[in-house]
Amino acid sequence: MTDLDLRQQAEDLEKELQQQLGFSSKEVGSYAKVGGAVLAGGLLSYGITRAIKGKKKDKTDDILRALEEKGLIDSRVLNKTKRKKASIMGGLGKRLFLVLLALGKEKLIEELKKRQAHGK
Repeated sequence: MTDLDLRQQAEDLEKELQQQLGFSSKEVGSYAKVGGAVLAGGLLSYGITRAIKGKKKDKTDDILRALEEKGLIDSRVLNKTKRKKASIMGGLGKRLFLVLLALGKEKLIEELKKRQAHGK
């Protein structure tokens, strides 16, 4: 290869690199826009949810406080009215229990059938 060929090849490689960088910067820009929109939507929905839950809780607390001041409600009732936080494990535990119960039932039925077959 001559010096002229090497320079031409270097120029071609530089052009190709510039094209790739331009393409990747456009692509990154579009990802940034989409990411920003998703983040803004998430923050908006979080804010709305917090505002709604906060209002319900404040109203309930005000009503319970007023009833307690009038003596219409005692501490035992107040403890029952407190909200319990939702848990994934509660629902998951119930489902897991039902699956294990069904599995145990199938094993028991198989064992009884085996015993009945051996008994005859």
